[in-house]
Amino acid sequence: MGFKGVVNNTFLALGLPGGAPLYEFPSDAFVPGAELTPFAEGVEYIIDGLTKWEPAKVAKGKKKIQAITVTGEDYLDALTKMNNLFLNNQWGDSLPLLPPTMEKVEWIMKGTDLSHNEPIGKIMPSGRTATVGALAVNLAMTGGRPEHLPVLIAAFKAFCDERFRHHMMQATTCSVNIAGIVNGPIGKQIRLNSGYGCLGPDAAHPAGGCIGRAMRLVQQNVGGAHPGTGTMALYGGPLKWANAIFAEDEVGFPEGWRSVSEDRGYSKGSNVITIHAVATAVNITSIHSSNAETTLETMHYLARIMGSDYGNIFLNYYEDSVPGVLIVPRGVAQGMIDAGWTQETIRQFLWDNSQFPWSVVTSDSDVFRRTKDTLLKYVKEGEPWPISVKPENLMIAVAGGKQSGHCYWMRMGCCPTQPVSMEIELPKNWDQLISVAEDDLGPMPES
Repeated sequence: MGFKGVVNNTFLALGLPGGAPLYEFPSDAFVPGAELTPFAEGVEYIIDGLTKWEPAKVAKGKKKIQAITVTGEDYLDALTKMNNLFLNNQWGDSLPLLPPTMEKVEWIMKGTDLSHNEPIGKIMPSGRTATVGALAVNLAMTGGRPEHLPVLIAAFKAFCDERFRHHMMQATTCSVNIAGIVNGPIGKQIRLNSGYGCLGPDAAHPAGGCIGRAMRLVQQNVGGAHPGTGTMALYGGPLKWANAIFAEDEVGFPEGWRSVSEDRGYSKGSNVITIHAVATAVNITSIHSSNAETTLETMHYLARIMGSDYGNIFLNYYEDSVPGVLIVPRGVAQGMIDAGWTQETIRQFLWDNSQFPWSVVTSDSDVFRRTKDTLLKYVKEGEPWPISVKPENLMIAVAGGKQSGHCYWMRMGCCPTQPVSMEIELPKNWDQLISVAEDDLGPMPES
């Protein structure tokens, strides 16, 4: 049914020999009234594959990797030919890339004290190991800088955490991408946007685009998540190009407000990235919190949006699962606090008012059939179904422009059991890297 490439990749990733017999049923055999002959025809082939097939012997040893050389009449011609070569081999994301020369990669590697060959983890569905050097190569192609590398390394450590279940995210038909929230002083130091246009694009804050796009390249170039063969996402989507990597607006926090990383157990001021798999992005308009009345209206509005599409929420419903990421600007956060709300009461209200009636859940026979056993662990039969097991699971990040008027909701996609946070480790030469960045890019932009 279209998953042939995913199956072949996964087979190899599990350490099984290639060339195993595989029978792919035609997708039109699964529509009502379809001819079922293909099923009968495939039975003998499947039986033979399970009982008679033996793998061919493969010579062991490491495959020698050679550098690619591209020449042209001048630099621009060589760059054009390099990008054409990448397109011909289905490398990259189809947008123009910068050449990851040895010199450029070594420059990027100044952003870590780890070695080129340090393994980060296996990236599915191909099962190839992402090394620090591989991350540096892909970051170089996006125009990234050495100070971006620590965030990229931490992001992929989180990506490879078993709780994130990236093997499902990479292969799914769901159009899902990564949302990455950075906390700590590193966000400002590397010019990662937390304010206006924080989800990009923004030339004044290039880090999010470079890091997010490098993540996408690693997902494809190392993990084999190519459309139609490695990833079966039906639509892809704009956020897949560079994911959504941003910083929390910690400068704009109301007094006493806890960051996403603090809520997840990290100390204040720690450099941390938290990643989640998100499938939809909704700009929520007409949001205000100028007084108690408008704040309450806003709270109801947010709850309606959060409770409008259960999508993957109910299909991945666990004790610590998070239904999505709600982003509010500093003006809304401050207005809520001024109106007497706290982070706890905000979550409780949103949790209470975004629940789905039992009749709605049970009317969706496919979702209910697949999730009923899980549901009844947490909810009594006949009661409304909340979008998370408990209110504290709701994730609220402060970011965006200084005024109110809008919020943003990114509903979870396939298929983490929960978001994953990872501390960002800085190299010994960190202060020097930031000093060089200021020489290269000019004064630090205002928050």
